[in-house]
Amino acid sequence: FILCLFLVFIYLLLDFSVSADQKDLRLDGLFRNLGNATGMEEASALENLIWQIWMQHHNPAIQDSLAEGISAMRRRNYSEALKHFGLLTRIEPEFAEGWNKRATVLYLMGRYGESEADVYKTLLLEPRHFGALSGMGLIRIARKDWGGAVDALESGLKIHPNMQGALKNLKFARKKQKESMT
Repeated sequence: FILCLFLVFIYLLLDFSVSADQKDLRLDGLFRNLGNATGMEEASALENLIWQIWMQHHNPAIQDSLAEGISAMRRRNYSEALKHFGLLTRIEPEFAEGWNKRATVLYLMGRYGESEADVYKTLLLEPRHFGALSGMGLIRIARKDWGGAVDALESGLKIHPNMQGALKNLKFARKKQKESMT
């Protein structure tokens, strides 16, 4: 735990605006530590650092669009959120978090095929995106594709073994998969 706090302190001292996004060089070490985290507290701190980096972009227009989209999503104004995330992906198609946020709002709108396509774009840009893999699991659950859900959730858990929502959803998907075979 002390090591985790030390890591958080060091990473917060570093300037996040230099190269922050899915290409940030700090991510390799964070993912290595996340995969080896010994408890929820340590994993949560590392996960938060990863999300902070993923959510940063040097272009203020991207940051504004991301913030506005997230705000609209929190208000459950999904059509407004989709406009912001759509703009974001058009302006900066190489920014993985833009695609991930758009995938999320499309999922919330029940537009699973479009959401899945955006998850794939996210994973092309950031193959370690455990949030996108967890989201793919939810899409597959919604479609009753139990095997696909199990595969996506297991892939996410290989990267982030302490992801509680994914663990719960994996248990559910495995149960449904087993039931569908009988």
